[in-house]
Amino acid sequence: MDINELHEICKKSTRNAFEEYKRLITVDLFPFNKELNDNYINQMSVEITAHVVKHMINKHNLSTYQLRFLDEVLSKYVLIAIKTANNYSKKLKLPIK
Repeated sequence: MDINELHEICKKSTRNAFEEYKRLITVDLFPFNKELNDNYINQMSVEITAHVVKHMINKHNLSTYQLRFLDEVLSKYVLIAIKTANNYSKKLKLPIK
């Protein structure tokens, strides 16, 4: 498993998922509240994880240690995305009720 490839795919996936989060917020189909924000953030986390895991498992035959490492790296990127999304919604001063 190539560590640089892992980080690049994580960065790309995180950026794409966050852009989708921003798009969902700006479309404003539903009144923005805490539950909706939590759903969007959960959806973003699933998108990041699913894309990276699918790519890495299909491309490489990963050992147990590599799978644990993948999980740790992925968790860090998801955490960054969640913090960024929460800060973004606060920056827009969207009311989270």
